[in-house]
Amino acid sequence: MNTRLLLALLASTLSVSAQTTAFGTKTAEAAPAAAPATAPAATAPAATATAPTTKPKAADDEVDNSVVITPFRALTPPDAKTTRTFQLSKMNKLGFTETSKELQRLFSAFATQRIVDGSPNGSSKATGYLASINYSLIQDLGDNRFLAKAAWPAAGPNEVLAAGVDTMAILLLDKPAKVGDTGKISGMHVGTVALLFTANYPPLVGKRFTLRREAFVECATLEDTPAALQKFVEEVNAGADLSVTTNEQVPCKKCGGLGFTREAQKGQLLDKRIPCADCASSGKVIISVETKFAP
Repeated sequence: MNTRLLLALLASTLSVSAQTTAFGTKTAEAAPAAAPATAPAATAPAATATAPTTKPKAADDEVDNSVVITPFRALTPPDAKTTRTFQLSKMNKLGFTETSKELQRLFSAFATQRIVDGSPNGSSKATGYLASINYSLIQDLGDNRFLAKAAWPAAGPNEVLAAGVDTMAILLLDKPAKVGDTGKISGMHVGTVALLFTANYPPLVGKRFTLRREAFVECATLEDTPAALQKFVEEVNAGADLSVTTNEQVPCKKCGGLGFTREAQKGQLLDKRIPCADCASSGKVIISVETKFAP
Protein backbone atom coordinates (compact mmCIF):
# COMPACT_ATOMS: atom_id res chain seq x y z
CA MET A 1 0.00 0.00 0.00
CA ASN A 2 2.80 2.39 0.94
CA THR A 3 4.83 1.57 -2.16
CA ARG A 4 1.81 2.18 -4.39
CA LEU A 5 1.29 5.58 -2.75
CA LEU A 6 4.96 6.55 -3.28
CA LEU A 7 4.84 5.52 -6.94
CA ALA A 8 1.64 7.59 -7.47
CA LEU A 9 3.24 10.68 -5.87
CA LEU A 10 6.44 10.29 -8.00
CA ALA A 11 4.39 10.00 -11.24
CA SER A 12 2.40 13.14 -10.39
CA THR A 13 5.56 15.24 -9.72
CA LEU A 14 7.14 14.13 -13.03
CA SER A 15 4.03 15.05 -15.02
CA VAL A 16 3.86 18.50 -13.39
CA SER A 17 7.54 19.32 -14.17
CA ALA A 18 7.09 18.22 -17.77
CA GLN A 19 4.06 20.45 -18.21
CA THR A 20 5.66 23.53 -16.68
CA THR A 21 8.86 23.35 -18.79
CA ALA A 22 6.99 22.69 -22.02
CA PHE A 23 4.89 25.89 -21.74
CA GLY A 24 7.59 27.99 -20.31
CA THR A 25 6.04 28.74 -16.97
CA LYS A 26 9.46 28.33 -15.35
CA THR A 27 11.25 30.81 -17.60
CA ALA A 28 11.02 33.66 -15.08
CA GLU A 29 12.51 31.42 -12.44
CA ALA A 30 15.06 29.93 -14.85
CA ALA A 31 16.41 33.29 -15.93
CA PRO A 32 18.25 34.00 -12.70
CA ALA A 33 19.79 30.56 -12.83
CA ALA A 34 20.95 31.10 -16.43
CA ALA A 35 22.35 34.55 -15.74
CA PRO A 36 25.51 33.39 -13.99
CA ALA A 37 26.28 31.16 -16.99
CA THR A 38 25.95 33.98 -19.51
CA ALA A 39 27.51 36.75 -17.42
CA PRO A 40 31.13 35.64 -17.85
CA ALA A 41 30.60 35.36 -21.63
CA ALA A 42 29.23 38.91 -21.78
CA THR A 43 31.91 40.43 -19.58
CA ALA A 44 34.82 38.70 -21.28
CA PRO A 45 34.55 40.54 -24.61
CA ALA A 46 34.03 43.79 -22.75
CA ALA A 47 37.26 43.22 -20.88
CA THR A 48 39.15 42.41 -24.07
CA ALA A 49 37.61 45.41 -25.84
CA THR A 50 38.66 47.86 -23.14
CA ALA A 51 42.13 46.42 -22.70
CA PRO A 52 43.66 47.87 -25.91
CA THR A 53 42.34 51.36 -25.12
CA THR A 54 44.95 51.70 -22.39
CA LYS A 55 47.86 51.07 -24.81
CA PRO A 56 47.37 54.02 -27.23
CA LYS A 57 47.41 56.40 -24.29
CA ALA A 58 50.99 55.37 -23.61
CA ALA A 59 51.83 55.74 -27.32
CA ASP A 60 50.29 59.23 -27.43
CA ASP A 61 52.73 60.39 -24.79
CA GLU A 62 55.60 59.81 -27.26
CA VAL A 63 55.99 62.34 -30.07
CA ASP A 64 56.07 60.69 -33.49
CA ASN A 65 58.86 62.44 -35.40
CA SER A 66 58.59 60.29 -38.52
CA VAL A 67 58.04 62.09 -41.84
CA VAL A 68 56.08 60.48 -44.66
CA ILE A 69 55.88 62.21 -48.04
CA THR A 70 53.76 60.56 -50.73
CA PRO A 71 52.58 61.76 -54.15
CA PHE A 72 49.07 63.17 -54.02
CA ARG A 73 48.49 64.72 -57.44
CA ALA A 74 51.07 64.24 -60.16
CA LEU A 75 51.78 67.01 -62.58
CA THR A 76 50.04 66.43 -65.91
CA PRO A 77 51.43 68.86 -68.48
CA PRO A 78 48.92 69.69 -71.20
CA ASP A 79 49.61 68.32 -74.65
CA ALA A 80 50.65 70.81 -77.28
CA LYS A 81 47.77 71.95 -79.46
CA THR A 82 49.90 71.83 -82.57
CA THR A 83 53.44 71.07 -83.71
CA ARG A 84 55.78 72.74 -86.15
CA THR A 85 59.32 72.25 -87.40
CA PHE A 86 62.17 74.74 -87.32
CA GLN A 87 64.72 73.84 -90.03
CA LEU A 88 68.17 75.28 -89.53
CA SER A 89 68.96 75.01 -93.24
CA LYS A 90 66.19 77.55 -94.04
CA MET A 91 67.28 80.11 -91.44
CA ASN A 92 67.47 83.72 -92.68
CA LYS A 93 66.49 82.72 -96.22
CA LEU A 94 63.94 84.73 -98.18
CA GLY A 95 60.40 83.43 -97.91
CA PHE A 96 60.91 81.41 -94.72
CA THR A 97 59.96 82.24 -91.13
CA GLU A 98 63.13 80.72 -89.64
CA THR A 99 65.27 83.62 -88.41
CA SER A 100 68.19 84.03 -86.01
CA LYS A 101 65.97 86.04 -83.66
CA GLU A 102 63.35 83.28 -83.64
CA LEU A 103 66.02 80.66 -82.98
CA GLN A 104 67.34 82.66 -80.04
CA ARG A 105 63.83 83.01 -78.59
CA LEU A 106 63.15 79.30 -78.91
CA PHE A 107 66.52 78.35 -77.44
CA SER A 108 65.93 80.60 -74.41
CA ALA A 109 62.68 78.71 -73.79
CA PHE A 110 64.48 75.41 -74.41
CA ALA A 111 67.14 76.28 -71.81
CA THR A 112 64.53 76.93 -69.13
CA GLN A 113 62.88 73.57 -69.82
CA ARG A 114 66.03 71.47 -69.49
CA ILE A 115 67.80 70.68 -66.24
CA VAL A 116 71.46 69.83 -65.88
CA ASP A 117 72.19 66.30 -64.68
CA GLY A 118 74.70 63.53 -65.17
CA SER A 119 73.46 62.34 -68.55
CA PRO A 120 75.96 62.15 -71.46
CA ASN A 121 74.41 65.27 -73.03
CA GLY A 122 74.63 67.17 -69.76
CA SER A 123 70.91 67.87 -69.64
CA SER A 124 67.56 66.13 -69.62
CA LYS A 125 64.00 67.15 -70.29
CA ALA A 126 62.39 68.47 -67.14
CA THR A 127 59.48 66.44 -65.75
CA GLY A 128 57.79 69.57 -64.44
CA TYR A 129 57.65 73.30 -64.94
CA LEU A 130 60.56 75.40 -63.73
CA ALA A 131 60.00 78.43 -61.53
CA SER A 132 62.10 80.94 -59.63
CA ILE A 133 61.23 80.45 -55.96
CA ASN A 134 61.84 82.80 -53.03
CA TYR A 135 61.66 80.88 -49.77
CA SER A 136 61.97 81.01 -45.99
CA LEU A 137 62.56 77.64 -44.31
CA ILE A 138 60.16 76.74 -41.49
CA GLN A 139 60.91 73.11 -40.59
CA ASP A 140 63.60 70.57 -41.46
CA LEU A 141 62.04 67.32 -42.67
CA GLY A 142 65.35 65.48 -43.11
CA ASP A 143 67.39 64.59 -46.21
CA ASN A 144 67.54 68.26 -47.28
CA ARG A 145 63.74 68.38 -47.43
CA PHE A 146 62.12 71.44 -45.92
CA LEU A 147 58.72 72.92 -45.24
CA ALA A 148 58.93 76.52 -46.37
CA LYS A 149 56.97 79.66 -46.99
CA ALA A 150 57.55 80.36 -50.66
CA ALA A 151 56.56 82.60 -53.53
CA TRP A 152 56.86 81.89 -57.23
CA PRO A 153 55.39 83.23 -60.48
CA ALA A 154 52.99 81.30 -62.67
CA ALA A 155 54.79 78.92 -65.02
CA GLY A 156 54.16 76.58 -67.90
CA PRO A 157 51.98 76.86 -71.00
CA ASN A 158 48.82 78.79 -70.18
CA GLU A 159 50.17 79.20 -66.63
CA VAL A 160 49.24 75.65 -65.69
CA LEU A 161 51.31 76.11 -62.51
CA ALA A 162 49.49 78.84 -60.62
CA ALA A 163 51.51 81.54 -58.91
CA GLY A 164 52.22 81.20 -55.21
CA VAL A 165 52.33 84.16 -52.81
CA ASP A 166 53.46 83.48 -49.24
CA THR A 167 52.43 79.86 -49.76
CA MET A 168 53.50 76.78 -47.83
CA ALA A 169 55.51 74.42 -50.04
CA ILE A 170 57.85 71.43 -49.83
CA LEU A 171 61.39 72.05 -51.09
CA LEU A 172 64.12 69.52 -51.86
CA LEU A 173 67.38 71.46 -51.81
CA ASP A 174 70.67 70.32 -53.30
CA LYS A 175 72.75 71.56 -50.36
CA PRO A 176 72.41 71.51 -46.55
CA ALA A 177 70.39 74.30 -44.95
CA LYS A 178 68.84 75.16 -41.62
CA VAL A 179 65.53 76.48 -40.35
CA GLY A 180 65.26 80.23 -40.73
CA ASP A 181 67.35 80.42 -43.91
CA THR A 182 65.98 82.51 -46.75
CA GLY A 183 67.01 82.45 -50.37
CA LYS A 184 66.08 82.01 -54.01
CA ILE A 185 66.33 78.88 -56.13
CA SER A 186 65.35 77.54 -59.52
CA GLY A 187 62.90 74.76 -58.72
CA MET A 188 61.26 72.10 -60.83
CA HIS A 189 57.62 71.55 -59.92
CA VAL A 190 56.93 67.85 -59.29
CA GLY A 191 53.24 68.08 -58.43
CA THR A 192 51.36 67.98 -55.13
CA VAL A 193 52.48 65.72 -52.28
CA ALA A 194 50.86 64.60 -49.03
CA LEU A 195 53.11 65.34 -46.05
CA LEU A 196 52.49 63.48 -42.78
CA PHE A 197 54.63 64.97 -40.00
CA THR A 198 54.70 66.44 -36.51
CA ALA A 199 54.94 70.23 -36.55
CA ASN A 200 57.60 71.94 -34.45
CA TYR A 201 56.79 75.56 -35.31
CA PRO A 202 54.30 77.76 -33.44
CA PRO A 203 51.43 77.62 -32.88
CA LEU A 204 51.26 73.96 -33.98
CA VAL A 205 54.14 72.53 -31.96
CA GLY A 206 53.58 68.82 -31.29
CA LYS A 207 50.59 68.52 -33.61
CA ARG A 208 50.74 65.61 -36.04
CA PHE A 209 48.73 66.04 -39.21
CA THR A 210 48.80 65.80 -43.00
CA LEU A 211 49.35 68.70 -45.38
CA ARG A 212 48.92 68.71 -49.14
CA ARG A 213 51.32 71.14 -50.73
CA GLU A 214 53.14 71.90 -53.98
CA ALA A 215 56.60 70.33 -54.12
CA PHE A 216 59.73 71.63 -55.85
CA VAL A 217 63.17 70.16 -56.50
CA GLU A 218 66.08 72.56 -56.70
CA CYS A 219 67.87 72.24 -60.03
CA ALA A 220 70.15 74.03 -62.47
CA THR A 221 69.01 74.88 -65.98
CA LEU A 222 71.06 75.11 -69.14
CA GLU A 223 72.95 78.33 -69.63
CA ASP A 224 71.39 80.68 -72.14
CA THR A 225 74.68 81.74 -73.71
CA PRO A 226 76.05 81.97 -77.28
CA ALA A 227 78.32 78.99 -76.57
CA ALA A 228 75.37 76.89 -75.39
CA LEU A 229 73.36 77.93 -78.45
CA GLN A 230 76.22 76.91 -80.75
CA LYS A 231 76.41 73.52 -79.05
CA PHE A 232 72.63 73.18 -79.43
CA VAL A 233 72.85 73.84 -83.20
CA GLU A 234 75.64 71.30 -83.52
CA GLU A 235 73.56 68.66 -81.72
CA VAL A 236 70.58 69.31 -84.02
CA ASN A 237 72.78 69.04 -87.13
CA ALA A 238 74.18 65.79 -85.73
CA GLY A 239 70.66 64.31 -85.62
CA ALA A 240 69.59 64.95 -82.01
CA ASP A 241 65.81 64.85 -81.48
CA LEU A 242 65.18 68.12 -79.62
CA SER A 243 62.00 70.13 -79.18
CA VAL A 244 60.58 72.95 -77.08
CA THR A 245 57.06 73.86 -75.98
CA THR A 246 56.08 77.52 -75.99
CA ASN A 247 53.00 79.68 -75.69
CA GLU A 248 52.10 81.27 -79.00
CA GLN A 249 49.48 83.84 -79.93
CA VAL A 250 47.50 82.81 -83.00
CA PRO A 251 44.39 84.29 -84.65
CA CYS A 252 41.15 83.08 -83.12
CA LYS A 253 39.43 80.61 -85.43
CA LYS A 254 35.94 81.34 -84.13
CA CYS A 255 35.95 85.03 -84.99
CA GLY A 256 38.67 85.02 -87.64
CA GLY A 257 40.84 87.34 -85.58
CA LEU A 258 38.22 90.11 -85.44
CA GLY A 259 37.36 89.76 -81.77
CA PHE A 260 33.62 89.50 -82.49
CA THR A 261 31.10 87.50 -84.45
CA ARG A 262 28.21 88.83 -86.52
CA GLU A 263 24.51 88.09 -86.17
CA ALA A 264 21.91 89.26 -88.70
CA GLN A 265 19.03 91.40 -87.43
CA LYS A 266 15.60 91.61 -89.03
CA GLY A 267 14.77 94.96 -90.60
CA GLN A 268 18.29 96.36 -90.15
CA LEU A 269 21.16 96.65 -92.57
CA LEU A 270 23.90 96.32 -89.96
CA ASP A 271 24.62 93.01 -88.31
CA LYS A 272 24.79 92.74 -84.56
CA ARG A 273 28.33 92.34 -83.22
CA ILE A 274 28.73 89.77 -80.46
CA PRO A 275 32.03 89.80 -78.51
CA CYS A 276 33.95 86.57 -78.99
CA ALA A 277 34.18 84.59 -75.77
CA ASP A 278 37.00 82.33 -76.99
CA CYS A 279 39.52 85.16 -77.35
CA ALA A 280 37.94 87.69 -74.96
CA SER A 281 37.43 90.08 -77.90
CA SER A 282 41.17 90.29 -78.52
CA GLY A 283 41.18 88.35 -81.77
CA LYS A 284 44.09 86.26 -80.48
CA VAL A 285 44.23 83.05 -78.49
CA ILE A 286 47.20 81.55 -76.68
CA ILE A 287 47.98 77.91 -77.43
CA SER A 288 50.88 75.66 -76.56
CA VAL A 289 52.99 74.80 -79.58
CA GLU A 290 55.70 72.16 -79.76
CA THR A 291 58.53 73.21 -82.04
CA LYS A 292 60.78 70.43 -83.30
CA PHE A 293 64.23 71.25 -84.62
CA ALA A 294 65.65 69.74 -87.78
CA PRO A 295 68.96 70.22 -89.70
